Amino acid sequence: MMNEVVQLLLGLTDRVYHFEAPENAAPPYIVWQEIGQGEILSGDDSQDTYATAGTIDIFSRNEKESLVSSVYRALNSAYISFFKKSVQYEPDTRLIHTEYEFDVLGEDGGEWQV
Repeated sequence: MMNEVVQLLLGLTDRVYHFEAPENAAPPYIVWQEIGQGEILSGDDSQDTYATAGTIDIFSRNEKESLVSSVYRALNSAYISFFKKSVQYEPDTRLIHTEYEFDVLGEDGGEWQV
């Protein structure tokens, strides 16, 4: 499922980075990351199913960035559980940072494409 999230983001912009954007990244851009394991369904003393939690961080110079709306609509259309965690201004970079947190069905240490 995480690869589906990455592909969804790449369908919105080619400026998608894992963990950290390069210093010369031009806004708007997206940084995503896994943040841990979410809900767990256990049976017979083992994990049957779990969710992987992650964040999608959008950095832009515009107060009404269209990429933020595009990410919101894309997550909804893909039936991915998410919520807007924060919106903040970062004075050191002079960027507006919008953060979504999401959960998808878990993967066991998969390799991501970005």
